[in-house]
Amino acid sequence: MEAFVNMGGAFLKKSLPTLKKFSKTNKFLTPKLKKKSVNYSTRKINLFCAIKGGDNLNSEIWEIDFFSRPVLNKDGKRLWELIIVNKDQTFEHIEEIPNNLINSKELRKRINYQISLAKKKPNIVKFFRSQMFNMINIALSELDVAIKPSRKTYSLFKTINEREENVYPKMEGYKPFMRDFQSYQSLKKTPERMPDALRGEKYLFASVESTGINQILVKTPAFYDSYTSLDNLPTEKTIPGVIIFSERSRSLSSWLDSIELFSLDCDIEQKNLCIDCGLDTQYLFAKLSQEQIKEAKAFQNEKNKLKGLHFIAIQKSVEKTEIDGFWLLNSNNT
Repeated sequence: MEAFVNMGGAFLKKSLPTLKKFSKTNKFLTPKLKKKSVNYSTRKINLFCAIKGGDNLNSEIWEIDFFSRPVLNKDGKRLWELIIVNKDQTFEHIEEIPNNLINSKELRKRINYQISLAKKKPNIVKFFRSQMFNMINIALSELDVAIKPSRKTYSLFKTINEREENVYPKMEGYKPFMRDFQSYQSLKKTPERMPDALRGEKYLFASVESTGINQILVKTPAFYDSYTSLDNLPTEKTIPGVIIFSERSRSLSSWLDSIELFSLDCDIEQKNLCIDCGLDTQYLFAKLSQEQIKEAKAFQNEKNKLKGLHFIAIQKSVEKTEIDGFWLLNSNNT
């Protein structure tokens, strides 16, 4: 599909991706927000995306983990490590921490030292372990960085998994039963009510070709994030997702961007469409009607085939197709 895109006052002809619905009609119901359903008979929706400056473009994002490992030292105590990586995987620091120095003051000192050595200083630091929230939060609170508790620490997960598989097993004192490689996965729970500020008016299950994802991210919506670089996207794949429609799409995108979106998940048994964010928060985004179950299953099946890969997009309406928010997510962090 070709369309004209306004780029800095000049209209350029661009080839744009097309999103396809999983079925001919769909209800757009958000609990306690809209009482009537809206049906669309169109089978395709054009996904337009204007050039905008995303806040994440110039950010240096560090991901840290401060935790014990499945290795016992000579004193029979667990090995503790500080792992720091950046989102782009161009920086990595790993060091062992003595057991008598496991505290927020020592952690702050060591992180601050690494910041002082870094050629590019971090302005955002993320961590995923809820059990270490207090210590890490206190350690980072006096540093000149934005603190974001988040499960979107994909580079960190990759480093930890590599060490779980290739480093710790070769160390003296390794205890495989002490591995915690699944500890950061969320347990199934009752979702919380969606805050009013995060609600859209309508939504649509959709899919887009992986080449279309590249086009969207290159054109940079006002708010966007991707779990991986464009070069690492799977080729010739159709990626499932959800488009959220809202007249306040810009402010809604800003709110969703601030809560560290992690995944969108369909609980077919409970007929829930849920948004996971932050360290362990899950919101009920919508209740699925009986006719939506087929679409939800298709979305979930496609997401599982792609090992958790999916997206969320936000725009004002089907007619006003400029994308204000776009997040390429991966719920399979192992």
